[in-house]
Amino acid sequence: MPLVLVLHAQGKLNDVYDTCSAILTELGESIPEFYTLSESSEMIVESFKMYDEAGEEWLKSDATVDKTVHNTLQLYRAITFASFFCKSHSMVVYFASKAVQLSLSRGICEHTPLSLLQFTSVAIKDDNAMIRIAKNALSLRERFDLSTQIPELYMNFYGRVAWRFEPFQAGVHKLRQCLDAGLSSGRSNIGLFCGLNEIKYALCSGANLKSLLKRIDYFLHLMETYRNEATKNRALLMRETVSSLIDNGQATSIEASACVGDLDDPKNKLREASFYYSAMTCFWLGHNGRCRYYGKKCIDLFWQGGQVTSYVAQFYLGKQFKYS
Repeated sequence: MPLVLVLHAQGKLNDVYDTCSAILTELGESIPEFYTLSESSEMIVESFKMYDEAGEEWLKSDATVDKTVHNTLQLYRAITFASFFCKSHSMVVYFASKAVQLSLSRGICEHTPLSLLQFTSVAIKDDNAMIRIAKNALSLRERFDLSTQIPELYMNFYGRVAWRFEPFQAGVHKLRQCLDAGLSSGRSNIGLFCGLNEIKYALCSGANLKSLLKRIDYFLHLMETYRNEATKNRALLMRETVSSLIDNGQATSIEASACVGDLDDPKNKLREASFYYSAMTCFWLGHNGRCRYYGKKCIDLFWQGGQVTSYVAQFYLGKQFKYS
């Protein structure tokens, strides 16, 4: 695990994936080369079924002392996070589901809460069921010392789940705290990802654009300071969006620009973000036709990543369909 943590901190997520994959294979876990959308949907259903069958009493069961379970869950935690950036969404679902199923079948421990939160952040089912599981996961703070995991726990809860039932503004506040906590605890990679989500939610919630532009520039400075390139292009996409909304980039643009790659490549992990911010920009600038185009593109990629972007894109499309 020390090597994985070092690679994580450096933002070398492809190396994190390869290292975790090799160790998990040695531990007897199966790592598929490819996982389909239908297979991931079935695995989500299976995981929910196992959770429901275990019942709430499972959360109160004796903690396992099996070190193999502890170590395997930590590896699944790392590979799930890395997969978000370098593999398909179906693979993210696979690893998150495997971790939950492992804990359900072999025992609960201090790594179970994060496994549950990672699962609820990618599982697309009844919102009430996901919220119930997520809140149960956080309640385990009363059983285990999770102080070192707080940035990652909150990143998954407030950055990926809580938006379904709490205002965006509440998430912005918590994620800013997590950015600071991650940086001060040596988990810069997690802290920076919290910061990225903080900015995304602030933009969605109507934050002052000029203040937000300064926040993004500070975030880009932090990325350079910590030599972490993992989320730089996403941050630059948000900066270009804010700059366009302020003055069409005439006085607020910078030399650096996002490298989004081939937007026709299904393996391109920046496609959804690019379409989403293009739809947002076009919506607020009154370009109705282009907003429809990019909004539909984003929604079509719902399974590739962050569900919140697709929900907001549906809002933009709804407004366009209603008033045009």
